[in-house]
Amino acid sequence: MKPVTPSSIVIIGILLLILAAAGCIAAPEEPKIEPVSDEYYADMNVALDRYVQTINAEMAQINASVWTAARELDGVPADDPAVKLALLKLKSEIPLAFDAGRVTKDNYLSAVTNPMGEKTLVGTYVGTYQFTEEELTSAGNTCLISGYTTFKNGERGVRIAAPVYDAEGNFDGILQVPLDVDYLFAGPAEVLKNECGYTAWIVDTNGIVIYDDDSSEVGSDLTAGSSYFTPAYTKAVQTILADTSGQASYIHFTRGWVSRDQINAVWTTLQPGVGTEWRIILTDDVHKYEGPESTQITQDELKAFVINAYVYANTEGKLKALAAFNDPHGPFVDGELYVFALDMDGTVLSLPHQQPIVGTSTWFSMDSTGVKHIQRMIARAQQGGGYVFYLYPNPDEGFQHELKLSYVIPVDNDWFIGAGVYQHDSAFSHGKVIDWQTRNALVGQVRTMRYLAAVEGIPAVTDMIMDPASSIQREDIYPFAVTGNGTILAFSTEPALVGTNQLGSVNSYGMSFVREGISLGKSGGGLMYTLAWDSAQNREVYVLDYVEPVGNDTYFASFMILE
Repeated sequence: MKPVTPSSIVIIGILLLILAAAGCIAAPEEPKIEPVSDEYYADMNVALDRYVQTINAEMAQINASVWTAARELDGVPADDPAVKLALLKLKSEIPLAFDAGRVTKDNYLSAVTNPMGEKTLVGTYVGTYQFTEEELTSAGNTCLISGYTTFKNGERGVRIAAPVYDAEGNFDGILQVPLDVDYLFAGPAEVLKNECGYTAWIVDTNGIVIYDDDSSEVGSDLTAGSSYFTPAYTKAVQTILADTSGQASYIHFTRGWVSRDQINAVWTTLQPGVGTEWRIILTDDVHKYEGPESTQITQDELKAFVINAYVYANTEGKLKALAAFNDPHGPFVDGELYVFALDMDGTVLSLPHQQPIVGTSTWFSMDSTGVKHIQRMIARAQQGGGYVFYLYPNPDEGFQHELKLSYVIPVDNDWFIGAGVYQHDSAFSHGKVIDWQTRNALVGQVRTMRYLAAVEGIPAVTDMIMDPASSIQREDIYPFAVTGNGTILAFSTEPALVGTNQLGSVNSYGMSFVREGISLGKSGGGLMYTLAWDSAQNREVYVLDYVEPVGNDTYFASFMILE
């Protein structure tokens, strides 16, 4: 089954209307809304309440951390080195933070934790994006939260801000944390979907989608309407934005845009802090996994499919190749397999089943765990090509997030091509949930190690990594440290590797855990999946790895086993 795009729906709809008007066919009947019992809505509201409580607790903790850090910075000059340490400590407490920064009272950025931001953003004017002193004062003893926004580095989320005062108690600037709200909602939403059969989407009161299981919807304005909105859906959106809580049933396109069906929804309002409200909506349009419909394609067959497209692109040229790759009925679409193409900045050049995305940037796209899979593909292509793992909605399995293996190869220095297959037999597909709290602990552990390195030095932290009783150890996550040339400085689960160079060590897919981790660290850090050897089980296991640079060409990382 192939996903049908909204533009395709419009074209098909026009043709059907023309044929119906000519009497050639009967116009399709709009499905009727069936009554929904109070008991059914009550069950949905129980799940909604549990979900909202989880999000509210996370936001309360984040607000408390930001406010406490701001009070610790009172009386500390904005250019004092202690500010950087305080920011590193704060970021370690908030795994969902993209960064943490100090802004002067004149609205210049004086310090951040992100190494790339230190080089490009510190000293720049950021007043356009800031809360005023009056707004912060009127909020009282709590943080302000912005609306959904795009940050200077291109990431999207909300900004949490608290005032900072000088030694005399005068306003001296702002402590701010840009927050990844996508994963704030996504982690608990995956549990909700798999345990209760409901999906969540979140909008602010202006109608901007700030989270949706379909990431292409994030950032869209529901008040602007769309050609694929049904009248019943439009009415439901208006009611959701007008009322702080409620329930509704409407007819709308199901995920994949192939049919229309009744969808039932309940919603409530969350105030995560001063300055914003979020509508939290639960719907019952989740389809259960029913088993793979196609034969598993081998990794060699996948690679051969991409190599064939590579030869075609080099033989026929870029324009002709992209036209062929974008043809959903062409020679480069074969069942589940199809060729995609992107340039090295993440702009889509070909995607045969999702034509409206062609020409758009997907640089910041990430899966339901927070892995920026497009950036990982680009990094792999720039290394000469190879395999990449990520989670991706599978239309043949009710859009469950399923492990996908792609093979990518650069055509030249400007663009690359690839194709992917779902790993139907993997240990974390078909509703297997990656524990979001362990994932957050993973991120928090590495950031804590980075903070401690700034305070006590890198050797002190590598000693902690090797000490199973040290304060940085966490259950079910395993830290290590590596230099930029691949030498292992510390490895909690494999002490025999310390001092050895592992840059050339690869798994059964030709992936180098160390080389790709270093590549991720050099780009600023983040999450990635791979297969790694587990001595305890004497086999390869799927792992989720988080990496951050710490300076002196050193990288701290930690991983969790996903099976």
